[in-house]
Amino acid sequence: MGSFEKYCARSFFFWMTRFLRRQYEKVDIVFIAHHTEAKEVTEEEFFTRGESGGTICSSAYQKALDIINHRYPPAKYNIYPFHFSDGDNLTSDNDRCVKLIGELLKVSNMFGYGEVNQYNRSSTLMSAYKNIKLDHFMYHIIKDKGEVYEALKTFFRKREGAPA
Repeated sequence: MGSFEKYCARSFFFWMTRFLRRQYEKVDIVFIAHHTEAKEVTEEEFFTRGESGGTICSSAYQKALDIINHRYPPAKYNIYPFHFSDGDNLTSDNDRCVKLIGELLKVSNMFGYGEVNQYNRSSTLMSAYKNIKLDHFMYHIIKDKGEVYEALKTFFRKREGAPA
């Protein structure tokens, strides 16, 4: 991601973490960074370091599944994975991403995908994700910095049947 995309994604996650910590007495937030490989990082690392290189998004989804399976049994936790991207991904990885999102949706209350796409260009990820037709898969496209708040409202608005 370029500097604009990183700024928007980090802004979203900054405000999301503030909202969740203010709204809920106990909340665990796990940060995953990725390029070709994903790894769990501290909050400080997530907000300050930059990954570079090729992008294989499925590595982040697999890491999230591994963390959920080892530490967060879905029967005991409300799980909400979020992923922000510039939409670039190795095309041969897209089918695996869709499959892993399906696996994440089985153990999650909702999956949120945000794409920072200021020039409204064709995106390899969004072209794959537009076919996901499940109520608890949500996405929002951010085209300018002012839309970060709209993304937060999209993902955190009250929905019928959703846990409080």
